[in-house]
Amino acid sequence: MKDFSHEAEHRILAAKYSNASSLDLSSLNLTAIPETVCQLVNLKELSLINNSIVAIPEALGQLANLQHLLLFHNEIKAMQTVCQLSNLRTLDLSDNQIKDIPETVHQLSKLQALHLSMNRITVIPEALCQLANLQSLQLNSNHIAAIPETLSQLANLRELHLSNNQIRAIPESLGQLPRLRALYLHGNPGLRIPEEILGPSWADVATNVRDRKPKPPREILNYFKSLVNAKPLNEAKLIMVGQGAVGKTSLVKTLTTGKFRRGEKTTKGIKISDWSCSIAGSNQVKIHIWDFGGQEMMHATHQFFLTARSLYLLVLHRRTGGCDQEADYWFRLIRAFGGKNAPVIVVLNKHKSEPFDVNRGGWLEKYGDNIRAFVETDCEDAKSITQLKRAIQEQLHEMKSLKASFPRRWFAIKDELSQMSAEYVTFEEYRAICRKHGESNPTEQNSLAGFLHDLGIALNYKDDPRLRFAYVLKPEWVTEGIYALLHAFVTNKGLFTPSEAEEVLGPKKYSPEAVEFILGLMEKFELSFPLGDSKERILIPQLLDDQQPEDARSFKAAECLNFAYQYSIVPEGLLPRFIVRTHHLSKPATRWKSGVILHHDDSGCRALVKSDTIEGLVRICVDGPEAARPQLLAIIRHNFSVIHSDYEFKPVELVYAQGAPEKPHRRDELEAFLLGGTTTIPVLHNNKATKQSIPSMIAPVRSSPEPLKLFLSYSHKDEKYVDELRKDLKLMERNGQILTWYDRALPAGERWEESTLQELNSADVIVCQLSRDFLASDFCVLTELDTAIERKLAGDAELVAYVLKECGWKEVSKLKQFQVLPQDAKPLSDWKDGNKYWRAVAEGIKRVLEKMQKGPRRHRGRVKT
Repeated sequence: MKDFSHEAEHRILAAKYSNASSLDLSSLNLTAIPETVCQLVNLKELSLINNSIVAIPEALGQLANLQHLLLFHNEIKAMQTVCQLSNLRTLDLSDNQIKDIPETVHQLSKLQALHLSMNRITVIPEALCQLANLQSLQLNSNHIAAIPETLSQLANLRELHLSNNQIRAIPESLGQLPRLRALYLHGNPGLRIPEEILGPSWADVATNVRDRKPKPPREILNYFKSLVNAKPLNEAKLIMVGQGAVGKTSLVKTLTTGKFRRGEKTTKGIKISDWSCSIAGSNQVKIHIWDFGGQEMMHATHQFFLTARSLYLLVLHRRTGGCDQEADYWFRLIRAFGGKNAPVIVVLNKHKSEPFDVNRGGWLEKYGDNIRAFVETDCEDAKSITQLKRAIQEQLHEMKSLKASFPRRWFAIKDELSQMSAEYVTFEEYRAICRKHGESNPTEQNSLAGFLHDLGIALNYKDDPRLRFAYVLKPEWVTEGIYALLHAFVTNKGLFTPSEAEEVLGPKKYSPEAVEFILGLMEKFELSFPLGDSKERILIPQLLDDQQPEDARSFKAAECLNFAYQYSIVPEGLLPRFIVRTHHLSKPATRWKSGVILHHDDSGCRALVKSDTIEGLVRICVDGPEAARPQLLAIIRHNFSVIHSDYEFKPVELVYAQGAPEKPHRRDELEAFLLGGTTTIPVLHNNKATKQSIPSMIAPVRSSPEPLKLFLSYSHKDEKYVDELRKDLKLMERNGQILTWYDRALPAGERWEESTLQELNSADVIVCQLSRDFLASDFCVLTELDTAIERKLAGDAELVAYVLKECGWKEVSKLKQFQVLPQDAKPLSDWKDGNKYWRAVAEGIKRVLEKMQKGPRRHRGRVKT
């Protein structure tokens, strides 16, 4: 045992003398698997991840009890030996140098997960298709050119990973896989399937990016089948952004007409122009140019229309000054809503009359994933406009979305919608137009809706139940409505009621349903929120008073728990969005445009949150009972983290020593000191140096527990009551304590049983709404309730049931052993006050959650087999 490290020897000996069933030899720089490992016949789990192993010895086949073998990230070239391990359930040989999957792989009859991504495999052998128990097959990043028809024999397969290969066709037989819930085919350009159809990548799903879920395989397969008579889309969206008066409108006119006229009127809201041009290797393509108004008040609505499948022109002008700060703002916005790799051409406009430049090298370091070119322009200089056109055409040629295949029947739908004079069509009218042109499949209708949204032809927000009312055909209709409300309620400091909104928009021919849609859109994008008072008032924080209240001065920083975020520049709209997200913790008198005072009744704490645009800080001071202060700080940090993730930036986190609020310390640096063994740090306060404990400084801002996942189970006939319950759960959602899922979160018109089962099996708490219709539903009882009970008895999840309507729930023997809410299991009809009923149900759920949050976390994501 002298040919490997002392650490490996120690672990092997410990396993040998304890008859251990598990051995981890990861990251030990091993070049071979030690012979003594092959003598540990009791091993069930063996991990050799991240070494330099080049071969698997024959002796390893002696480990007859081995169930899980992990050899990720080594230099292994052949896998024949492992095929002798007939009891394997998991085999991970990803990131090696394997060229062939041997025919003997069929001997692994109990295998449930086979991971061979990042190898050199070219063929999926027939023998692999005999693995009847296989649930997960990962073959990403290989050289595979074809999917065999026989793969459809894997009846238990749930996940199939084939991204980044050379696949050009998908066999129809994959549609016969009854349990397949995730199909990853990204990075196979020969398939001609757009990203919108493929859905989130495995990396996005695995890291839970914005709670994204795999695209149902049926949608992907149906789309590929429809490509038989498809042709290239040859349309794209070009979005002009920048501050006001930088010359965007003049550039659009010069690009589309070849003519320049001084004194173009400033764009208010949005103006859309079409431009036909030729692209190398393509026919004429149509570019939809969106010119956004640059006025500050209009920026709030830009996020509605920034989409994927778009090319962005960031137009700058010397007169505006502060180009670095301006670029930071626009790039963050573009990345948040157009994608982290959204292509951007930086246009230095009016360069002939007022020449200027920017720090191109520095910008490329910071925004290199986005910047495609820098172009100097002047509308009076035809040569510079030609250069801009060439830069645009080069980038359009590189855009995969321009070449995306579009089923022919979709062209007819797109053309009819784009030619309509109406401002919008309803959800049902859109469905009818689709059926009229031969697209009757709701799933395909939703896929088309995603394309139309990105092209700007029919903007829709169908994933939000409040916004399914309209498919917007004229974006100006949205901006005009919102601007009207913004201007109408300036003197009211942003306060108004829905009826007052109707009074403003009614004369402009907005129906009551349309007004409700506009208000829902504003709430979705956190421009406003309902106060929840008896007058049903709504507040737009952007219009709040500039003056902070007197109460803000009552915070004594030296006596508070202090925390701060450092930005290169405080993002525009950051505090208004935070105020919207935390409005349940504040009162009207404690909100102003750049700050808010929060009150947390459960802990007895309050917090002052305010921005300092000069220092680039958002400062947070929490007072109240010392032991409870971190709880309120965790809520504040959760809401900022949501906003930060939307804009894809990470400000520097600053912590303060207790009683020393003058000089902050970077949290990441303190964590590094602690990791290196340094436990104290000198701190200056009142010109006196003291030593402070690093762990005590960091402890209050350690990451809060991961939110618990709630699954709401109910009969669709009782759907309206779910919204009532969610009103009382909303505070816990806002506080980052829970993530609530129910099948209305899925787009309308789709049956995603696979996604429902996935959510059911990954939930921490399953809440069942009992009624006659619930008990009459086979899916509710035999699938959702049975799974909930099974997971509860296994200690894998909690089950909460409440009686909505009088029903025979007591006759369900499975339920008798569980407590049923509310008190005495009284149905809603027996309560004089419905609000008290829902409050009682929510309090019962809250007690279960609090008990779970205090105890050890359960294993999440068990899948029934």
